[in-house]
Amino acid sequence: MLRLKKYFILIIIALTICPANVFAQQGNGQNQVIKKNSMNTMQISNGNRQLPRPVLAITPREMDMGIIGAGETSAGIFTLKNMGYGIMGWSTAGPEGWKVSGNQNLSGTIEDDADYLNIEINVFPIEQTITELQPKVMLYPVEIKLTAETGNLICRKDLPAGLYREAIKVTSSGGLRTIFVKFKIVSSQDSAQINLNPERLDMGIILQGKTVSKKIRLNNKGKEILKWSVALQKQKRGDVQPEGFKKGKYVSFVNEEARGRGVYDPAHNLREFMSLTGTWAENDGYPASAGGDNLLKFQFNGTGLILYFTTYPDMGNLTIYVDENLINEHNWLSYKKEKAELLIIEGLSDGNHSVTLVNKDGRLDIEGVRILGKEILRGPAGWISLFPDSGSTTLETEYINVKLNTAQLTPGFYGDNIVFNSNGGEAIVEVFVEVVPEKTTKLIDVFRYSRGIDFLFTADPQAEHQRLSQNAYVKEGIAFRLFVPETPGTTGFYRWYHPQKKDHFYHHDLKGGGKQMQGYLLEGSIGNIATSRMTNTKELYRWINPATGHYFYTTDAKGEKMAKKGYRFDGIAGYVR
Repeated sequence: MLRLKKYFILIIIALTICPANVFAQQGNGQNQVIKKNSMNTMQISNGNRQLPRPVLAITPREMDMGIIGAGETSAGIFTLKNMGYGIMGWSTAGPEGWKVSGNQNLSGTIEDDADYLNIEINVFPIEQTITELQPKVMLYPVEIKLTAETGNLICRKDLPAGLYREAIKVTSSGGLRTIFVKFKIVSSQDSAQINLNPERLDMGIILQGKTVSKKIRLNNKGKEILKWSVALQKQKRGDVQPEGFKKGKYVSFVNEEARGRGVYDPAHNLREFMSLTGTWAENDGYPASAGGDNLLKFQFNGTGLILYFTTYPDMGNLTIYVDENLINEHNWLSYKKEKAELLIIEGLSDGNHSVTLVNKDGRLDIEGVRILGKEILRGPAGWISLFPDSGSTTLETEYINVKLNTAQLTPGFYGDNIVFNSNGGEAIVEVFVEVVPEKTTKLIDVFRYSRGIDFLFTADPQAEHQRLSQNAYVKEGIAFRLFVPETPGTTGFYRWYHPQKKDHFYHHDLKGGGKQMQGYLLEGSIGNIATSRMTNTKELYRWINPATGHYFYTTDAKGEKMAKKGYRFDGIAGYVR
């Protein structure tokens, strides 16, 4: 009897402490168990059946955009990742209380790779003059621009000077997340302050005897009127190199055509030397990375390399390899946006090398590099002209046109300093150019072969003789001439073949230039094509037959009467001889 009482007491205690464990088997006889996997995401298991779901993670959760004055812009990048499984859709309507123009929301999808949400805050100057009838509190037109691969969302609001913390809700199948952007709007400082962009001007590779023009943007970051003048640095007798000029050729990574798109793609003149892995965003035309093992590889010829980049408030890591050998693990801790210069390596043998940059953590923009081992000469008097050469600036942006004439230059590397003097300080912009002789331009004969409505272009018929013969291609003669590799202003012209359609396609973009490339097999480059008009070049026109999906290429603006066969004009493939 005593033993039964003890058992009864134990049962009562068990029911009191953990009743859920005792009755867990009631109902349908199965447990619903919540498990955490190795990625710390949640999975619901109903018996032996697991129901995985996506989980949205956004970094950083809060971004400090810093101090923004009238006429200034601040930019940043949020990284969106799916920490769970499956395809995850997301969308945002921007900060609450802001007026939205165009699309009502911005959306995207994430599966394996990260997605990037670019944010840009513009504080526009107040143009009208304040009168007694207007409010004393000055309201600045503010624009928040959100950009993803699918498009952009522009939100506007008038705000007085002050500190702000705006919440942006991001909805997704992986949960609702709220991110914050903090910024401070300030009235322009009283004293004038000159601001120039870019600080180094790469004029590119120019044929001997040609001219080229580019622009420098000038802003006044102060409230007082900025009075400025600009001129080339005065030359001393016998001075063949600009004073204070660092040795080496500067190469800018900017892509003017990609500016504002949100996604970076190398400019045409860089595509043969640069390759990208991962997702590279674009900031003012420069490659921008927010971590996640994004990789940039650049091939160069010289004895060393200096890297120019911009870091943002964050901890960061940049791993650097030269010729596949680990050179540096560059770590930084930045409390504000700041520009940096890093000597990667020097003392290499003069020749071809490669540098690989892997951004693992933190956000940075890469401006460009200086290739060491190249002697920079100074051009003769009058080789660079500037317009305008002086002015007064308050809130507007001035554009100074820099025109460079290579008529008196022999082939080589040249540079100079453009000096800005103002009541808001002195500033210098370095200018670089490489001059190459036009007579070195070599051409490749490209032959056209046809088989029905399939057109094969080749620069080496002998190497492809067996294929041409077995498939009964008919020789039609020389169609046009391409350039040899490494010709300045040109890039590779690639050939693809679709076995099912029996069609050849050609483009200078290895990704096909936005065309539907499913089923096409890359066969390699047939030569180099100019991506913009050069001396004595002509357009190579692309035509397409919408009914069959076949392409046709010709230098005849009328398409060799292919319109009568159902073809229509599809653009300019490039410029050829």
